[in-house]
Amino acid sequence: MQKTGLYWLGNDLRRHDNHCLAQASKTVEHLLVVYCIEPQWFTAGRYQQVRMGQHRRQFLAQSLKQLKQQLESEGQQLLIFAGDPLTVLPKLIKQYKVEHVFRSLHPAFDEQQQWQWLLDNSDQLSSGQTLQWHELDNLSLINQHDISKLTNIDIAHRQANLAPQEFIPSFSKFRRFVETAIKKQHFIIDEPLTDQYTLPKPVALSPSNYTQLAEHWVSDIDDALELHATDNGQTNKGIFYGGEQSALEHLNHYFSDQRAHQYKSVRNALSGWENSTKFSAWLADGCLSARQVIAALHQFERQHERSDSSYWIFFELLWREYFYWYALIYQQRLFRFSGIDNRRPLSSFYPDRFKCWTDANTPYPLVNACMTQLNKTGYMSNRGRQIVASCFVNELQLDWRYGAAYFETQLIDYDPAANWGNWQYLAGVGADPRSKDPKSIHADGRHFDLTKQQQRFDPKGEFIQHWLGSDASIHTSESIIDHIDANGWPIK
Repeated sequence: MQKTGLYWLGNDLRRHDNHCLAQASKTVEHLLVVYCIEPQWFTAGRYQQVRMGQHRRQFLAQSLKQLKQQLESEGQQLLIFAGDPLTVLPKLIKQYKVEHVFRSLHPAFDEQQQWQWLLDNSDQLSSGQTLQWHELDNLSLINQHDISKLTNIDIAHRQANLAPQEFIPSFSKFRRFVETAIKKQHFIIDEPLTDQYTLPKPVALSPSNYTQLAEHWVSDIDDALELHATDNGQTNKGIFYGGEQSALEHLNHYFSDQRAHQYKSVRNALSGWENSTKFSAWLADGCLSARQVIAALHQFERQHERSDSSYWIFFELLWREYFYWYALIYQQRLFRFSGIDNRRPLSSFYPDRFKCWTDANTPYPLVNACMTQLNKTGYMSNRGRQIVASCFVNELQLDWRYGAAYFETQLIDYDPAANWGNWQYLAGVGADPRSKDPKSIHADGRHFDLTKQQQRFDPKGEFIQHWLGSDASIHTSESIIDHIDANGWPIK
């Protein structure tokens, strides 16, 4: 009897360096490659924000189309359904007598809850055959075995440990552990997969089974993602284009010259395509793996030597890696107001202030310019994100979770672990050891002086006037922040 498998795609939309596809090719003869567009992405989620805005949906559509084309060129097919995966996947598993389910290890709470539900209901889904589940290291730079050795946390059996577990308390300590282990050759970061293998054959959907799936079947990706024809290709045109082919082209282009040797000196620039690696969006959707970036970086350093700047690319990837495991260990604590240590920040939610921030209408021109850039393009520099988040938490004294949720809606490169982990860090409720010290100046989080930030990163106001108009003032407004009082009455 020929074995049938199902690969449930998530943030791993690539053909190459894909451990799930590689493992499936060794395990099954036929494979369903499935992606679910979930209805809750388009409705208000955490803190009354739509989970996925237009920019993210456009990039996702592009990524899915490129993967679909790639799989079809190799005789496979991408099956896209619009529906809750906990409704769609059980139907597929039962109807096609699936014996093996493959999934990348997604660290965030929602994805882990979905996977756990499937595991808990395995007996009801199996239809008598043995159902095996494969959750593979496909998104991280370091595998589960090595991270367990570094942290003394049994990652593979973390669900069995009922007591709350604690991760390495700071990125600096995590980085030292990783770099020391590499130096002493205790482990080596895995290379991208280069083995050539043939994909398992697709599973033909029979007419009788198709009728049961018809309500979820997606024939038009743009329509399923609620993209209007007038927006197609325009939303993030000139900034990012989704898909593995686009990702690999950019990766090769970035390391084709000396930009990696300049990265550290320009990485804090507020704008400029050449001033940062711009890998983040493709990493977020999994069109590109962190292993592929590291391999390209090492190849560059072998050819052009290593520098402080080229090292800093590795440094930034370690930040991404830190938050990946941070999210997996802390789970729902990633989204708590009090963060990972139950330290409640002194903030609240002021609807009028929140709207001023999202609409780029605060008294602070630099903040408004950054938010305008985000709203129009779905992207903002790392420095810009720190500036607007600091303003949100400190000057506007808003609940940090609403800012994180707005970023989730807008950012093309939204990554749940990095986004919510960084917002916790800045709000003083996350992985910043200085914020835990009551004597530290960072005890209430990371507070950026907006005047100094503007003097340093936009002294002539060029960035401000580019996004707000040539006649826009570059000076902080003297107007009050609030337009209504606590009872909703206008403030005169």
